[in-house]
Amino acid sequence: MNRSIEIALSNVTKIYNIHERGSQSLRDCFAHFGDSIQSRFIKPDKKNIIQKGNDGSIIYALKNISFNVKKGEALGIIGANGSGKTTILRLLSNVSSPTFGKVMIEGSVAPLIQVGAGFHPELTGRENVYLNAIIMGLSKKQIDEKYDDIVAFAELELFMDTPIKMYSSGMYVRLGFAVIANIDPDILLIDEILSVGDIKFQKKCLDAISKFRKSGKSIVFVSHNLSTVRDLCDRVIWIDKGEIKKEGDCREVVDSYTSYMTSNLQYIHDDSYMGGKTRWGTGEAKFINVDTLNIMYQKVNNYSAGDKMIVRLEYEAYEKINSPEFAVALFNNDGIKIFGSFYNKNRIGEYFINGRGVLDCIIDTISLRPGSYCLAVGINVEIGSLSLDRIGRAAVFTIDSKRRKELENYDNYGASGIINMSHEWRAGE
Repeated sequence: MNRSIEIALSNVTKIYNIHERGSQSLRDCFAHFGDSIQSRFIKPDKKNIIQKGNDGSIIYALKNISFNVKKGEALGIIGANGSGKTTILRLLSNVSSPTFGKVMIEGSVAPLIQVGAGFHPELTGRENVYLNAIIMGLSKKQIDEKYDDIVAFAELELFMDTPIKMYSSGMYVRLGFAVIANIDPDILLIDEILSVGDIKFQKKCLDAISKFRKSGKSIVFVSHNLSTVRDLCDRVIWIDKGEIKKEGDCREVVDSYTSYMTSNLQYIHDDSYMGGKTRWGTGEAKFINVDTLNIMYQKVNNYSAGDKMIVRLEYEAYEKINSPEFAVALFNNDGIKIFGSFYNKNRIGEYFINGRGVLDCIIDTISLRPGSYCLAVGINVEIGSLSLDRIGRAAVFTIDSKRRKELENYDNYGASGIINMSHEWRAGE
């Protein structure tokens, strides 16, 4: 591989088998075991695999993908949920292997994919730092040298001897990022990590990534935050349904993607979102319906600035699930997160769900500029685990330009931006 290139994907295709949930017979187990042994010694017949997929038993996560990442380059990967972005990161982090094609990497890789995914809840923060760093290839001596820097970055000096099951979600993420940010890899893989934590911590993460980039290291950054992609990356790839739709200059590719996602066809609000294009999860619990309601609890998708919005989540849990985290997030047309809230045990204490239920997130005042917006929703278990269900565009609504009596002091004329803020202009005396 060219010395100036650190990552090269050549004609990569990734196929996943879809297995029905439930128990298997002994005969099925032997059949799958035989297939796995055979695949080690016999090159798979591509034609046969493709034909097998006609009955819906397989899906193509990636289709004949090729791209390079040069040394010192920051590559952004954007696309709708389920488009194949995370599959690429899994291949680059060696969690998964391509069905066809080659993935070549020069240098050490640090994945910021599920921060803290390797943490053990019963171990202390100190013990988990050593455990994670050893998994990432550091010796005990190297960890000893970096330990103080890791703790200082995480700002958790008083809690390092506390079992992390007592940590808040923010503390958990701080420690996970601190470990990875201090191991000095050649290539950094980032998957939406900048969407967690408070603003101060997010800035610290960005500063660490900028420092990493200035040192001549390579970055692959997957995110729905298009503004950060523009600021951080040299080049962007837009993935759609497992294929590269566009590649090149950041602003040009992001603008094309934004135009596509905000087209009228993308804003039709019906039950089609339950079909799965922007949905993923392990399935132990699922949303049955997601609606936006007005103050009279009527279904609406058009509001005026200052209205109250009720986001109604109807769900079903197929088994008892202890203290899941329900998430609601609001995004504008540029994919920028405007608001997010969680319903979890940190907010209300221990609880469980089992069977059907309804949960309302009540937003007292929508102080947004006129335009179109969308809601993303999720049901998650403990931090670092897979989502039970996530829907990227669960509901779409608009804010119209009508003025409300109670907002007469809002100067909407000549204003811009996302959020309405009460203000006035006065000439100096």
